[in-house]
Amino acid sequence: MKTSKYSFPSGVAAVVTAALISLALTGAAGAGPQVTTTYGDQFSWMGAEAAAMGGTGAAIYRGGLSNVFNPAFLVVETGKRIDGGVLLTQDHEDRFQPLFDSFDSWVIDAAIASNRTHSWQSGFGFARRVGSGPRAVSFGVSLADRFPFAYSFSEELRNPSPYPPGSGQPARDMLVAMRERNVTGTLHALSFGAATETSENVSIGAAFHYNFGTRRESVSSMDLDNAGTNDSYRNTDELKLSGVSATAGLRAHVNERLDLGFAVESSLKTSGNWRRQHVALSPAAASDTTLSGSYDYPWCARAGLAFRPRNELPTVFTLEIEYRPWSELRDGTLADTTPILQDAADVRLGVEHRFYNGMPLRFGFRHINSYADRDAGMTAFTAGTGMKVGEGNLSASVELSKLTAVLTHQFPYPVNYFGNAFVTDPSARVESTSFRVGVSYAMEF
Repeated sequence: MKTSKYSFPSGVAAVVTAALISLALTGAAGAGPQVTTTYGDQFSWMGAEAAAMGGTGAAIYRGGLSNVFNPAFLVVETGKRIDGGVLLTQDHEDRFQPLFDSFDSWVIDAAIASNRTHSWQSGFGFARRVGSGPRAVSFGVSLADRFPFAYSFSEELRNPSPYPPGSGQPARDMLVAMRERNVTGTLHALSFGAATETSENVSIGAAFHYNFGTRRESVSSMDLDNAGTNDSYRNTDELKLSGVSATAGLRAHVNERLDLGFAVESSLKTSGNWRRQHVALSPAAASDTTLSGSYDYPWCARAGLAFRPRNELPTVFTLEIEYRPWSELRDGTLADTTPILQDAADVRLGVEHRFYNGMPLRFGFRHINSYADRDAGMTAFTAGTGMKVGEGNLSASVELSKLTAVLTHQFPYPVNYFGNAFVTDPSARVESTSFRVGVSYAMEF
C-alpha cells in the first residue's frame, strides 16, 4: 500500500489591523488529530502572544480574548486595545503496523499510511475601559475558534501482487481503491465580556459566548480495480450547531509581583439540524435524511498564577491548569448511547523575558490529556517573540506538538483478496505531529 497527502507608519499599522480583523471574521478552520475529529480539537489558538507562552491566559491579560481565558482580567486595560491574528498549521499523520517474518518474529513497524495537510485559524479581540476610579468598567468583545473539527485522511489501496503488467495476473501496484475521509468546520465563539474592581486588589468579570458552527464529514471509497461489482460509495454528514455558554472569572492582585486567576465556564448545550446522505453503486442506493442533532459540552474550570520576579529586565512566569470533565459530554446523534470519554487536564507553562529595547522573548510548554483515549496525550513546546510595528506590537509564535495513539483502521482492508494478501492487525499506531506558526497584531490607543 502507498499513500500520500500533501517600525512602520501608523497608516500601515491600521491596514494591517483591518486585514487581521477581516481574516478573523472569515472563520477559517483549524485542524487536529484523528482522535479529536468528533467533538473538536483541544489545542485551541488564542493569538500568538498567548500561544508562545504555552497558551496561558487565566492569570494574565490577553486583550479582548481574555473573554475566553478569564474575563476578570479585562480590568487591566486602561484605554482601548484591539487584537487580530492568523495561524497556519501543518499536520503530519503516520500510521504503522508491526511487520513479522516467516518465523513470526517482529522485524519493524511498517508505515501503511502517511498524510500531510495544511489549515488556517484566526482570532480577534477588542477591549475598552469606560470611566475611572472605583466605578470603572472594562468591556471586551472577541471572536475565536473554540473547537476545530477539521481532519483529512487519504489512502491509495494497491495490489501487492508480485506479477508485472501483461502477465495475465493482477498487476503489481495496481490501484485497487482510493479511500478518503474529510472533516471540516469549527465551533466558533462570539463573546461579550465585562469586568470591574470590587476592591483595590480583587476584580470580577463575566463573559457570554454565542457558539456556532457546522461540522461536515465525508467518507468515500472509489473502487478502481474493475474486478467484480463496483463497491464505490460516499457518505456525508452535516451537523449545524449553535448554543450559549458563560464564563465567570476572578482576579486577585496579591502584590506587584503576583497575580492569581480563577475562571469557571458553564456547560454548553448546542443543537441544530443533522443531515445525512448516502450514495452507493452496488447495489445502487441513495438516501438523504435530516434529523435533529446536538452536542452538550461539559463545563470547565481554569486556575493560574503570574509571577514577576525582581529582575532588572521585566520577566513574567505563568502557570495554570484547565480541567474539563469530558465524561459528562452528551451526544444527541447517538440516540440512547453515551460516548466513552475521559476527563482531561490541560497543564500550561509560560515565560516572557523583555530585553533593554523592549523586545520580548517567550517560551512555553503544554500537556493535554486526550478525552478520546485514556492512554494518549498531546505535548507541545512553544516559542515566540515580538516587535514594535507602527502604533502596535507584532507578535509571532511557533508550536510543535505530538500525539501518539493506537486506533482502529478508518477503512476495512479486503479479505480473501489475491490470496488474502491484505493481512492486518485490527488497529494501527498513529503518530500525529503538528507544527503551527502564528502572527498577531495588538494596538493600544
